[in-house]
Amino acid sequence: MSRDLQLIEKDICSKICERLDKVGLLYRIFSRVKDFNSIREKIDRKNAEGNPYYIDGKKIQDILGIRIVTYFYDDVALVKKILSDILKFVGEEIDVIEPTVFKPKRTNIVCRFDDKHKETFEEIVKITNSNLLKLCDHTFELQLRTILSEGWHEIDHSLRYKSKDEWLKHSEKERLLNGIYANLEVNDLAMKSLFSELAYQHFKEKNWEAMLRNKYRLKFQSTELKSDLKQILNEDSNIAKQILKADRINVINELSKVEISFPINFNNLIYFINLIELKNDRISNLTPELIKNNY
Repeated sequence: MSRDLQLIEKDICSKICERLDKVGLLYRIFSRVKDFNSIREKIDRKNAEGNPYYIDGKKIQDILGIRIVTYFYDDVALVKKILSDILKFVGEEIDVIEPTVFKPKRTNIVCRFDDKHKETFEEIVKITNSNLLKLCDHTFELQLRTILSEGWHEIDHSLRYKSKDEWLKHSEKERLLNGIYANLEVNDLAMKSLFSELAYQHFKEKNWEAMLRNKYRLKFQSTELKSDLKQILNEDSNIAKQILKADRINVINELSKVEISFPINFNNLIYFINLIELKNDRISNLTPELIKNNY
């Protein structure tokens, strides 16, 4: 059973990685398939909580779990946006930040198996004839986290979520645990701000490669900026300023939709930004036809 579900897991993870690698995002991906013991434990826990699963009603939606851990806070929303084009979202739990309450912000999305994976799962249920699997839906859970919050979520899930009764009389400790998360969230925001400020400093120093690296925070190939592009930026700082102020989320999201994959380097990024936002003739004349013809 587990091996067949792992094939579905591998296929979905490969699809996700292909799309995120295409734009050079910095991330890590983790996944797991629930075994029978984990499924049984969850069913028993939900029964004890008075929120049971039924074959003809609410079912387990995370027999397969995939977690994407981003390096930066703003990439959580970006990954969600990019993957909404290739996965079928059917539900989500996204916590709203309350200014006076310390608690974690979850970005958990329920996605439906595609037809091929649904058919494979139905075959597994049929072959095993397992009542446990019959309580599982044709869905998987996608969790999005930042790298700073990932460790906290692991601790919280293992030592608080699964043993809530042990925390009932210790509200001050629970608040302290949430306060630790709040500090991590502040650090996430500070990290993004730090790199934005660094990009601006490099802009003022006309260090264009460093500006691009710290503004867009992608996995750039080690190709130097072409002299023709450097000359354009050196001669017209307004063009460089437009590149600095371009909407990073929009640029990367649009890049994910391009039919072909081209190397993520400083030159191609400038060509692409010019194509979708700047419309500068000098840069356009330098842009390879491959990029022009596939957007």
